[in-house]
Amino acid sequence: MHSKARDRAAISHHYDLSNAFYALLLDETMAYSCGYWTSDAPGYGAADAQRDKLELICRKLGLRPGARLLDIGCGWGSLTLYAAERHGVRVTAVTLAAEQAAYVREQVAARGLGELVEVRHIDYRDIAGRPETRGAYDAVSTVEMGEHVGDAEYPAFTAILHDVLRPRGRALVQQMSRGAIAPGGGAFIESYIAPDMHMRPLGETVALLEGAGLEVRDVESLREHYVWTVEAWRRTLEERWAEFVALVGEETARVWRLYLVGGALAFEERRMGVDQILCVRPDPVGSAAMPATRRDWYAPAGPEEER
Repeated sequence: MHSKARDRAAISHHYDLSNAFYALLLDETMAYSCGYWTSDAPGYGAADAQRDKLELICRKLGLRPGARLLDIGCGWGSLTLYAAERHGVRVTAVTLAAEQAAYVREQVAARGLGELVEVRHIDYRDIAGRPETRGAYDAVSTVEMGEHVGDAEYPAFTAILHDVLRPRGRALVQQMSRGAIAPGGGAFIESYIAPDMHMRPLGETVALLEGAGLEVRDVESLREHYVWTVEAWRRTLEERWAEFVALVGEETARVWRLYLVGGALAFEERRMGVDQILCVRPDPVGSAAMPATRRDWYAPAGPEEER
């Protein structure tokens, strides 16, 4: 379990299904993670919720032009591209999925972000121990990637999050959880969707982050937001059913239908959760340099920030 070769195969099974499949399923942000739904106004949809989530992450991390961000498990680059374009951040994006790496590199080139974004197709463990990465980053993000790390491997993962940060640097972990009586990924998910996936109770993840020397400063539950996010994906699947079947076959399309319906129900019934956990690496005298309140995280965008 969770050797580099097996992790590469497991990630490929799920994320290399094809970029065309995920482009059909997701919105234009290509964010395959829980959105942050801030409005029920007509016309507000999944893409808006994803952009609001990306902006919230950038604010929690305190990103400023020129800051260095390590995005571990960057997916199709939604956060990487947003942080570079909207906040002028220099991003190192890491993914184990070949299809994702190719897609993000194409987007970086198309958007003229080559001076700000480096895409690395590597295992996250290859970051550890490199002198050039120790204390090199102002912020690190990992959005729904920690579920793929494995239970025994998670302490080493949190140590990497700590070690790559400069003193007073921040880490944002957005991660799914399961209760103590049903940890793991679930038999169906592990068999047909994401092999070797592991989720644990939120409190255990917080304890592991603290054990690595990080100070946990904020935890925000997005459980209901995932119900709305998954329902948006499911509606797309149903509305474009014939296209999905033509692309991946009826069996795979039906597996994904069951996966999305079951996933939405699990979050609705509180059998699964998802949270944003914000941490900081204090400096040697204990200073975290965190804002006194959360006010700026949730303030409306100013005129210069409007989409």
